Amino acid sequence: MSIFLSCNYYSVSSDYFNGYASDYEEKLLNTVWVGIVGLEVLMVLGIAAQSIFRRLSPHLKLRP
Repeated sequence: MSIFLSCNYYSVSSDYFNGYASDYEEKLLNTVWVGIVGLEVLMVLGIAAQSIFRRLSPHLKLRP
């Protein structure tokens, strides 16, 4: 009985992961992941650009 259940479970799970839904889900998750990594890269570049501009800009000294 347990052999039948394990074989049946394997066929259901292999059919589920080889279907259209998993391909679509994989593409969607890859797109989301690339978007998040791209956003993180843009944030790091923005902060680096701010620090470079602040360092290179002339400082205004206030007279007391």
